[in-house]
Amino acid sequence: MSLPAGDLRELVAVEQPVEVRNDLGESVQTWEVVARRRAAIEAVSYTEQQLRQQLGGSVSHLVRLRFIEGLSGKMRLRWITRGGRLLYITSVVERNDREYQEVSCEEKVT
Repeated sequence: MSLPAGDLRELVAVEQPVEVRNDLGESVQTWEVVARRRAAIEAVSYTEQQLRQQLGGSVSHLVRLRFIEGLSGKMRLRWITRGGRLLYITSVVERNDREYQEVSCEEKVT
């Protein structure tokens, strides 16, 4: 199954954590954008959320996007077309010989 371009209606920024020093010399974590991609994002149903929690994870959204080398659970997605909502990656699955990735995410409100 391929990923039709017409399904990629949302814009996301992939961010990774970086450690920087503040004015006091303390190490502070900030986020750096490593890629921007069009994506298909769908909310996960309550039933599917319960099933995934039984398997050891919490998921609120499923994101499909073109392949990004090195995408991992240490990163997060900033959902640009929805006001910068934050989706923290819980798992990444490569599909169709690295054509695209299915990313399970948990939205956290700040």
